[in-house]
Formats: sequence, C-alpha cells, structure tokens
Amino acid sequence: MFDPSEKELIDALSCLDDERTISAAKKLIGAGADFSAVDRCLDEGLNLVRQQFEEGSYFIADLMYSGMLYRSVLELFPTGAANGLHLKKGRALIGVVERDIHDIGKDIVASLLASDGYEVINLGADVTPQAFVDAIRLHRPQIVLMSGMMSFALCSMKRTVEAIKEAGLRSQVFILVGGGCVNEEAAAKIGADALAASPLETLNLCNEFLSGKGGTHE
Repeated sequence: MFDPSEKELIDALSCLDDERTISAAKKLIGAGADFSAVDRCLDEGLNLVRQQFEEGSYFIADLMYSGMLYRSVLELFPTGAANGLHLKKGRALIGVVERDIHDIGKDIVASLLASDGYEVINLGADVTPQAFVDAIRLHRPQIVLMSGMMSFALCSMKRTVEAIKEAGLRSQVFILVGGGCVNEEAAAKIGADALAASPLETLNLCNEFLSGKGGTHE
C-alpha cells in the first residue's frame, strides 16, 4: 500500500520526529508526489499516533504535537494547495462564555481538534452570547463548543444557547458544553446537545456527530 519513501514519512510522524518528518516529506515532494499522496501518508501517521495514545504510550500533548508536525508538512506546499484540508472533518467554534476567563482547558481542546483536522475558530474568553451568534453567522461551523469554570457560567451558557435559537441558527449547529461548572443535568437545562468531560471525549463527540452517530435536540 505504501512504498518505502512513504513508509519513512509515516514512521517519522508516528515517532514525532520533527526533522525526519520534514526531511521525508521533502523527499517525497521532490520525487514528484502530489498533495493527495503526501496527505495519505500524514493521515496514516496520525492514526498510528492516536493508537499509541489509546494504548497509553502517548499523551494529549503528543497528540497536539503530531498536529503541529502535520501542519508543518502542509506548509511545504504552495499556498492554496491544501485548501479544504482543514475542513476534511469540519469547522468548530469554541469559546469561554461571558464573564468567565478560565481558558486553559478551552485552549487544550482547540489544539486537539486542530491536530485532528478541524478548522477551529477560537473566540477566546469572556465571549458574549451575541459574539457567538455573530461568529456562527460569519464562519458557519457545524460544531459550537462552550466552556466555563465558575458557577455563574451556567447562566451565560443558557443565554448563549437562547441567543442562538432566537437568531434561527440552533438547528445548524451541534452544541457541546464543558468545564468545571457543568454536569449532565445542567447541560440538559442549558439546552446543549452533549456534555464533554475531557478533551479527548470532546474530540470523540465531535467525530461521532460528523460521522452521523450524534445529533441535535432540534
């Protein structure tokens, strides 16, 4: 399925060896490999990284680093050659809701989604309901992720979901909520589609939704 030069790129990425990954990619491109051929190798390398993560050999930081290597190889191609690659899975909008500024977990999730092939629009922290609505209209994501740590963030999440409904956009997005302030009961009251308790669960829920296994309330 893969020739020796392609296997070299796959192995280098799966080992998180940055110098060898770039070198192997340059050799393939120099030998005439097109974008789709290189992308196929990158996908296989990422799959091996995920397998090692599931086996406990790698950690979330390793998953994110593999995504950085992935994007480094994409930058070897002329501008525009990789158009659409980051959308091969989908577009996700993420932010910490209004009045909350705890964004470490949000940034980990954003990086993990990006490493898995999503285009991520990161709105930052203390994001108002209207800012979420405006961003949905502008970027047209399939998935909206809201996080918060403080108890008052639950009210902000609920107001944000209500604003999305009032704007007529609720049926267009899968809404995930997470953070220390949320549990299953609160997520249901907020009107979210699901609660994500960890970065990896967030990724899995997003992938399940886009593969047709998930769904929205409306």
